[in-house]
Amino acid sequence: MHYRDWPYKREAEQAFRAREAEILVATSTVAAGVNLPARAVIVRDTTLGLDRVEVSMVQQMFGRAGRIGAGEREGWAFLLCDPAERAHWQARLAAGYTVRSRLDEHLPDHLLAETVQERLLTLEEAERWWAGTFAAYQGHDSVEPLHDAARFLALVGCLRPTADADRLEPSPLGRLTSRFMVDAAVADDMATALGQAPVPDDPLAAERALAFLLSTRLPVLEQAPFTERAKAALRRVLREAEDAEAETDDPWGIGPTEGPAPDGEQRPQAGDLARAVLLLAADRPRLFRGRPAYVLGIPVESMTGILEEARRYLAWLGAQGPLGTVHPWVAVVAADLALRIRWRALGPGRGAGRLLWMCERMATAPLAPRLVPRLWDAARARGIDAPDWRGTIPPGDCVLTPDRYRALLAERATGARLTLDGDTARVWAPPGAVVRLWDGLTVTTHVADGEETTHLFPPADPADPSAGRRGAAVFTRGDRLAAGPFEAYTAMRD
Repeated sequence: MHYRDWPYKREAEQAFRAREAEILVATSTVAAGVNLPARAVIVRDTTLGLDRVEVSMVQQMFGRAGRIGAGEREGWAFLLCDPAERAHWQARLAAGYTVRSRLDEHLPDHLLAETVQERLLTLEEAERWWAGTFAAYQGHDSVEPLHDAARFLALVGCLRPTADADRLEPSPLGRLTSRFMVDAAVADDMATALGQAPVPDDPLAAERALAFLLSTRLPVLEQAPFTERAKAALRRVLREAEDAEAETDDPWGIGPTEGPAPDGEQRPQAGDLARAVLLLAADRPRLFRGRPAYVLGIPVESMTGILEEARRYLAWLGAQGPLGTVHPWVAVVAADLALRIRWRALGPGRGAGRLLWMCERMATAPLAPRLVPRLWDAARARGIDAPDWRGTIPPGDCVLTPDRYRALLAERATGARLTLDGDTARVWAPPGAVVRLWDGLTVTTHVADGEETTHLFPPADPADPSAGRRGAAVFTRGDRLAAGPFEAYTAMRD
C-alpha cells in the first residue's frame, strides 16, 4: 500500500522494488518523484475526486511499466474507463500533451534570481535572456512582461534604484528573497499585511498572529489537504487555542468571515488546519520530540510540507531584522519560531532560537543534521539556555577552527544592554549592531558605536491601536536581543 499519509510507504516502496511484494496498491503519489518500476501498471479510474485525471499524470504512471535497466524486458499499461469513453481516452493518450513554459507565471522570481547571481546586470541583457527562453520560443516574445517584472521588483524593494535606469541591482532584501526562494508576489502580500498589523501584546499573541498570516497567505498552507481524522484532531487544537487565548475575529483586518454554522460552531476557514499545525509546533513542541510517526493521531509526514514551507518564510522574515524592512517584533519572533520548527525533533520551547542558531553555526550546514542535536543536548545538560557563555574554547562537537569560532562569538548579541525607562531607552550594543526602537508601528533605527547611548522612543501615531506598546531590539549579523514584551526570546525558559 502507498499513499501520502501512510507512515510505512517507504517500506512498501522498498519491498516492491525488491520484488518481495508483487502488487502495490497506490494513489497518484507514484505519478512523479518516486522511482517504482513495474511490469504492469493499472490505472483504475479517470477522475481524482471531481476532477478528470490529466493525460500527463496517466502517462507518468504508465511510465513505470517495463523500464529498461530496472530488470524488466517488457511492460503493460492499462487504463480502466467507461466503455463510452474508450475512444476519447485512446485519442487523448495517442495525442499526448504539449509541454508549455510556465516561466511567465513567476517571472519576477526568475529575473531576481538571475540578477542576484549577476548573470543579468542590465535590462538589455535581460531582454536577450528572455529572447532565448522556451517561453519566447513558444510565442511569448514581447518584452513587456519582463519590464513589468523589473518594475514590480523595484516597487517592492527587491531591486535598488540606480542612476542608470537600465541597470538591475538587487537590494539586500532582494538577495534575501532569492536566497530563501520566497515568491516575490507572496512576499509583497505578506509585507503589506504585516505593515498594517498592530504590534501584539505578548509572545503568545505574536506567534498566533504569524501563524494566522502564514496560513492565510501561503497557498501551500491555505490549500493543504488532510484526512477526515486529521481534520477532526486539528479542529480540536484550534478550539483549545481559542479557549486558552481569546482571539479577535479579524486580527489582520482582512474583512468579515462567514457567519457561524447552523450548529453554532464557527465555520472552518481556508488555512485553519495549517494554522493548527503551526500552533502545535509553537505551543506543544514536546509532541514532536524524537521524530514520532504520529502526533495526536495525525501522521507527522502530512504536516512536514506545511512546517517546512512556513519555516522558510519565517526564516526570511527573521533575517530582515537588521535591514529594517519588517517591524522588529516580526523579525525577533519569526527568527525564533523558524529555528524551533526546523529542529522540532528536539522539542525546543519559546526562546530556544538563539541557542539553536549557535549550534547550527558551530556544526556548519553540511554537518548540522548530525551535530546540532548533539550540541543542543550537551548545552541543555549543562543548563545552558542561550549562547551567552564567557569561554572562548569551542565545545567538543564544534567543527570550526579556533579563529572561526572566535569570529562567531563576536557575531553574538551577548552583552548588549537594553534598559527601557519612560520615554527613553539606554542602549549598549557591539559596534556596528543595529538598534531598533518602537512605539506601536512607529520605528526608529540606530547603528551602535560601542558606547552606551540614550535614545528617545519615536512618537506613536495617535490612530495606531498599538500605540504605547514599546520595545527595543538589537540585531547583529545573525543574533538578536529584545527588551520589553519580546524579551522572552532572549533565552529558553523551561
